[in-house]
Amino acid sequence: ILLISMSLIMVVDTIADFLVSNIYRKKFLSIDYGTKFIGTAISDQSNIISIPYKTLDKKTLMNEIIEIIEKENIYGVIIGMPYHLDGSESEMSGQVRKFSLELSKIIKNPILLLDERLSSKGYKSEKKDHSTSIHEKSACLILDDFLSLYKNSPSGI
Repeated sequence: ILLISMSLIMVVDTIADFLVSNIYRKKFLSIDYGTKFIGTAISDQSNIISIPYKTLDKKTLMNEIIEIIEKENIYGVIIGMPYHLDGSESEMSGQVRKFSLELSKIIKNPILLLDERLSSKGYKSEKKDHSTSIHEKSACLILDDFLSLYKNSPSGI
């Protein structure tokens, strides 16, 4: 379990730690972190469905995340954590951890690292859909996984 607490800022990888309190029913932002592009998705106001949001590039990433959090009234950020199928950490896992720690220094929202082992696999073989990028679709799958857990948790809907 990764739990880094810096005043009220934290990066966690358990839903119980993440859902300390979302009493205001704010929305969630999910991030599919990639080497070149970062897919994002947000939940609807009732936290039932995920909506593809935007594909970001690394140059403006942090500023755009701050803007999304403010504009969309985001409670917490869910970042897909890429493990190998056997549960061990991948090379990309380290990059995701580093990114999440950097992000935790500039936002006050809780950050949850969520296992994404199979989340992007479903879209890799599909033909290109120009209206929604594969990165946004992957972020939606991560958020859908989280929303299922959220709905079934005592702190959820």
